[in-house]
Amino acid sequence: MTAEFAVVLPVAMIVAAMLVNAVVIGVQQVRLEQAAAAAARELARGEPADGVTATVSRMAGSQASAQQEISGSWASVTVSRPTPGPVGWLNIGTLEARAHAPYQWVISP
Repeated sequence: MTAEFAVVLPVAMIVAAMLVNAVVIGVQQVRLEQAAAAAARELARGEPADGVTATVSRMAGSQASAQQEISGSWASVTVSRPTPGPVGWLNIGTLEARAHAPYQWVISP
């Protein structure tokens, strides 16, 4: 039984670590979605760009970056961040969320 245990234990630890990492990535994606939505609402209300960026940093973490755009009657914010955890060390990609809100200023304040 010792040999089987020695083989199964490392595999079980790797599977457990990957499951935990998947949960961490999922939680971070939800944070990005919430930050993008809040930032898009702020941008649509006419808040300054610095305030929108501060909201993204506060909600999604200091590694998050935001791209802001007002196009026609819509305000859009895209928030991105490197993938957290061990998958992030592999530099596979980034997490990204985009949100839109109707622009509320026809005439600039």
